[in-house]
Amino acid sequence: MTEKRADLQGTRVLFIAYFYPPTESTGVPGSMRTVKFIRNLENGECHVLTAPPRVTPSEDALAHISLPVNHEKIHRVASWDVFRLLLAIRSGLRRLAGKAKQTGEAASNKTSAPTFKADANTAEISRSQRLKDFVYNLCYFPDQAGPWIIPAFLKGRKLVRQQGLDVIFATGSPWSGLITGYLISRTTGKPLVIDFRDPWVNNPFHQSKGKLLDKWAATIERKVVHHAAAVSLNTEPLMDEFLSRYPAENRDKFFVMPNGIDQRDFDQIEPIKPNEKDNNTLNLCHAGFLYGVRDPAPLLDAVRKVNEALEGTKQRIVFTQIGDISLDYDIRQSYSDLIEKGLLILEPGKPYQACLQSLAASDIVVNIQSGTKTQIPSKLYDYLAINRPILHLTPETGALGQLVRKYQLGTCIEPQSTDQLENYLSEQFSDSISTAKNDEEYPNRNQFRIKRISANLAKTLARLAKG
Repeated sequence: MTEKRADLQGTRVLFIAYFYPPTESTGVPGSMRTVKFIRNLENGECHVLTAPPRVTPSEDALAHISLPVNHEKIHRVASWDVFRLLLAIRSGLRRLAGKAKQTGEAASNKTSAPTFKADANTAEISRSQRLKDFVYNLCYFPDQAGPWIIPAFLKGRKLVRQQGLDVIFATGSPWSGLITGYLISRTTGKPLVIDFRDPWVNNPFHQSKGKLLDKWAATIERKVVHHAAAVSLNTEPLMDEFLSRYPAENRDKFFVMPNGIDQRDFDQIEPIKPNEKDNNTLNLCHAGFLYGVRDPAPLLDAVRKVNEALEGTKQRIVFTQIGDISLDYDIRQSYSDLIEKGLLILEPGKPYQACLQSLAASDIVVNIQSGTKTQIPSKLYDYLAINRPILHLTPETGALGQLVRKYQLGTCIEPQSTDQLENYLSEQFSDSISTAKNDEEYPNRNQFRIKRISANLAKTLARLAKG
């Protein structure tokens, strides 16, 4: 029996989502969050305000998704890139100035070299660079989608009025989407739901744009939160942080809405068959961007140690990384011995479905997350859906560690605990050989079914639409 979709009760919704299929791999988490919600809603009308696709069909990481996913109407709006316009104007002025200079030099045979003091020249360059950096950061404020805000606002306001839309749902990051939703809501009077997939203020991965713009970002977040009729946070720790930061706001406007599992994403994924499994190899797999503190080094060191102990046998442990890598060291150089022996496999990014298939064919899937207080990687929900043992390299005190412990969602090991990692790998290897099967059920997985989450969202949207 097909499970019913969440009932919008006739509500007409404008979804503001900068990322929507088709998209490159970096836009998959944002795109999939909106897609999962929309395709699980019924008895309403959904409009999506988004940016034009930035990839060709062959580059689309979500090529398996056919649009529309649930009769939604998609409206794509291009950015107004002021910074590029300024660069073009400057380039044109320089060409004109160059022609004028050449004309002047041709009229006079006298050439005099300008004389400047070195320190004055250096100071002038420094001031010029600081000004250019500020203009750049201002044009791309609060993020790289900043140039999209004004045209998206104008289009969204027009849509709300012409289509008679009832409520606005804006998701971020990028935070430009939340600002767009705020502006449309303020000028149309329609209630606004803002959806934080990650923290904006206090984001540990935030790159400062300078004290002035950082302060401005905090002010805008406060205005948006105060104006919103409801605020969705993707983790419980993030909601606790918002309740602490905005104690004057009504607690009832805040609610938790995790990314969730949509089983239809896995209908075409085939698990590895017992007769296809190599019992002499324990395959670990991580899919996603490795950067900064998301460092696989402790795990790779443990893989090296355990494989050294297995030397002389046919048994081995292999780690596969799928996706981009930007660490403060050269992983190919540091672990060249593992690569040469086929114990470390580095694969480029793949389409979403291909990643899921590779994960389903592995023995253990790996999650690498620093001790962030409020963030949980969206890949956790993909991992839960494929019944593989999950190894989380994360402190138990972080948001991910707390969630894993509360709902029994795998094994947590401190990122620097190489000895504990070695013991874990050895034990998993023994279990895998003895059972010839490595499936794992998660009894609390139903807490994160997207149909359940979408039902709560539909109730909130319908309630706000009725005033």
